[in-house]
Amino acid sequence: MTDQGVGTELEAGPRATPAASPVPATTTRRSALAARGRRLWAEWRRPLTIAVSATVGFRLIVTWIALVSADGVQFPHVVARHPGVLTQILAQWDAGYYVTVAQHGYPAHATAASAQTGHLAFYAFGPLYPLLVRTAHEILGFGYVTSGEVVSTLGLVVGLAALWKLVDLEVGRRAADGACVLLLAWPSAFFLVAVYPESVTLAAATLAFLAARRRHYVTAGVLAAAATMGKYYLVLLAVPLAMEVWSAPHQRETWRAGRELAWLSARRVTAARLAAVAGPTLVVVVAWVGYQAAHVGDGLAFVHAQAQWHRHLSWPWTSIGHAVSDLVHWRLLDTSTASVVELFDLVTVVLIAVGAVVAFVRIRPSYGVLLALVWCVFTFQTILLSESREVLVLFPFFAALGVWVARHAWRERALLFLFLPCGYFLLERFVTGKFAG
Repeated sequence: MTDQGVGTELEAGPRATPAASPVPATTTRRSALAARGRRLWAEWRRPLTIAVSATVGFRLIVTWIALVSADGVQFPHVVARHPGVLTQILAQWDAGYYVTVAQHGYPAHATAASAQTGHLAFYAFGPLYPLLVRTAHEILGFGYVTSGEVVSTLGLVVGLAALWKLVDLEVGRRAADGACVLLLAWPSAFFLVAVYPESVTLAAATLAFLAARRRHYVTAGVLAAAATMGKYYLVLLAVPLAMEVWSAPHQRETWRAGRELAWLSARRVTAARLAAVAGPTLVVVVAWVGYQAAHVGDGLAFVHAQAQWHRHLSWPWTSIGHAVSDLVHWRLLDTSTASVVELFDLVTVVLIAVGAVVAFVRIRPSYGVLLALVWCVFTFQTILLSESREVLVLFPFFAALGVWVARHAWRERALLFLFLPCGYFLLERFVTGKFAG
């Protein structure tokens, strides 16, 4: 009886449920990746939409103006007979250096060892852009000039998206919109889609600071090193990036890893972060110096090459005074190579000084310091040359412009009224063989 009762009780009791089958690891991983992708798209949808649409429109407008400037109303017939003109039209001046390096590399010791040789000039141009052009050529199979314009155009998309995202993070959407508009309206902005490294370098520098603001310090350091190999003077990025590290929270709960390690003090974490943001730049600069020493017999060839353009170290009143004297005596209107473009360079260095103050006070001190350091690079030389183009890689400058016009639409309209005719003037000079920056 007892056994029977027990059996009955067991049968009447709750039935055991089978164990749930484990979710495959691949399914969990895919779900996590899909969720992360959705978050990234939600975060980057607006800046990417702005960047792609603005780049396409800007590229079409620049190409149209360039063709009209070069061939007048006959340009449709010229394009029909020679379609390659659509890419060749923006491959002028320094583009030849970049394309040559992409094709053949830098001149070696055998051809460049003699002291007074123009081959040394190639080392004034950083290796990042030619490397990307060569890579695009090998992957896509396009010609080197077309590959260069593909790289520049994609660089502008990335640069605009990163600029919008970074300025939005700092001071809001209005300033971010204004910064992007004024970047594309800047008189020399057409260099961003020409066979020049400006857009790629802008993208690398801006992403470096965006990574630093999000405490991805190794990524920031690698991107800063890439920007340095685009424009040598951006080695200065290490200083404001170090300021970002120093101003970041040092509490243990803010660390991404190692919170439980007793020996990992705040001082050691800060030192590791500083090494992360500055170390890659130091490594690539040392490697580049070593390459030049072995390849051409001059480790500082990239510095000495500036003599090819008659630029030497000097006090700032030398270059600024020279430009002001040319303006006062109307020498800016002569037929020399630089001529009136020197006026644009003079105005640019003045605006950079103002932008440094605005960026330091109203955005972040590190941005103001970066602009101040670059201002010193531009002015501590014998002449002003191409500053109106070089400023395109300085995202804090356009961030400062965006802040200045954010709540005053009339300021943006006034700048557009000034910038756009000047941009047409410089683009017309560029495609007709005259110096434009």
